[in-house]
Amino acid sequence: MDKNSKKRTVRGAAVAALVGGLAIAACGGGGGSGANPALLALGAAPAPAPAPAPTPAPPAEPGLPAVQQTEFERHMEASRLNTGGDPQMAYPWRAFYCNLSDDNNAIVLAERAKNSIRVPLTQLFDDVWYIGTEYVGQYILRDANGIVMIDAGNNAQEMRDYDLPALAQLGLSPTLPLNGVLVTHGHSDHDGGALALKTATGAPIYLGSADAINKAYDPVKLDSMVQDPYDIVVGGRTITVLSTPGHTAGTTGYVVRAKDGGKDVKLFVSGGSSLVTDNVALIQAYLHSMERTYALIKTLKVDTASNPHIYWDGSRSLIYKIREQGLKSPSQFVIGNEKLLRAMAIGYSCTAAWLAKKAPDTAVPVWRVSAIDFIAGSPSPNRIAARLVNGWGPVAGKTVSFATAQGETVCQATTDAHGIARCAVPTPALSTGAEQLVARFEGTSTEQTVDLGSEAQAPFEDLQTSLCRDLAQARQASGSRTGDSTYKARLDADGDGVIGLVDVQQITALLPQGSTCP
Repeated sequence: MDKNSKKRTVRGAAVAALVGGLAIAACGGGGGSGANPALLALGAAPAPAPAPAPTPAPPAEPGLPAVQQTEFERHMEASRLNTGGDPQMAYPWRAFYCNLSDDNNAIVLAERAKNSIRVPLTQLFDDVWYIGTEYVGQYILRDANGIVMIDAGNNAQEMRDYDLPALAQLGLSPTLPLNGVLVTHGHSDHDGGALALKTATGAPIYLGSADAINKAYDPVKLDSMVQDPYDIVVGGRTITVLSTPGHTAGTTGYVVRAKDGGKDVKLFVSGGSSLVTDNVALIQAYLHSMERTYALIKTLKVDTASNPHIYWDGSRSLIYKIREQGLKSPSQFVIGNEKLLRAMAIGYSCTAAWLAKKAPDTAVPVWRVSAIDFIAGSPSPNRIAARLVNGWGPVAGKTVSFATAQGETVCQATTDAHGIARCAVPTPALSTGAEQLVARFEGTSTEQTVDLGSEAQAPFEDLQTSLCRDLAQARQASGSRTGDSTYKARLDADGDGVIGLVDVQQITALLPQGSTCP
């Protein structure tokens, strides 16, 4: 039997369900049983199945044989291409998630030296604050019902010197009590001050059950074997709980509802981001946790992440931006659901690469992050079209659906060789200036690859109004490239990744004959 026939494919079916808009089971009901066969328990062996041979890379020169990529190389390539050229996705997200597969754990160790650099109490949203160090800290949530805290400090002294005074500053009192503490996992830099905090306030402290052994503060146990997300209510505040084993067996993530300028916002507080293990079962569990985290963030449309290790996901730079500029509305802490999903996919790719290095006989599908956007002059009565791309280039042969924001289907089309899906003239029921149109790619999967879904929304306008706006924006964004904050795919008429004179000319050529822009 050859090497490829011995490989095992891990959870291709689970990912197929994921990209199709996996629904969340048991939210609000105290947790699911984990009976979904796609959700493997910690350490469970995957069902054996033959894995296809890796997709060969194109030859370096015509006539030369193709170079076959290893599993490790395929996932490492994905980790880089999935950044989409965004510098923030490359660093810090990819840099830290790929620290092991890049053989660069030194960047994590260097951050530990910053555990002595204090970050003052900083407001991130209407009702959320950060207190801690440049290495690790705690999030404090306060509303009319009282206070909820996430993580409990490095040690008892830090709790006495910094955290309890911060709680007092935010109004901790018998009428504004600490209603609960949500600990992300059982490492001492996250719960080292838990006993001192509980002694001072009497607040219950929640912790994943797999980490709850021999804890002096007697935590309320959150069942680490429950794989589905579920809601708990702490002090009147709804918190979605997701068991995410891998960093530790009891690592737990939390989705927190907060207010940003009076508007609802959701934060995902990651339980444990680093993976420092050669244990294949734990690596697989961590990979599975990444899949379920991605699904949760997608389904709940989570707006941003807030890692207790604030260097890991760029939270530290956002906190300092708030301190320098003052808190704005919307908060500078929000990165958006699209970026957050891209970051989770990068984390998956890095973990899959590490698994491939430690267990070469195990194969998992390569995740490819897609991006879709309407092209210039669309959507309008004369033009409904969108371009679908990923880090590998245009995505051809995929179905894109166009619908109103209320869910009424307008049309469907298949992407061509340039990744563009075009529909015929739309239904007359649509009215310009009143409707929003959504272009959506649901995602597809095979045993080797998963093309993750994406969507874009834009106003349905008359063609001239749409093109004149695009022209003005293209001129302003001239010179910007994929990944730049000023780059917009709809303005890149030739799809070369750069907005320039050719794009301005092509957009101008689409204007109705005899019309001009103001």
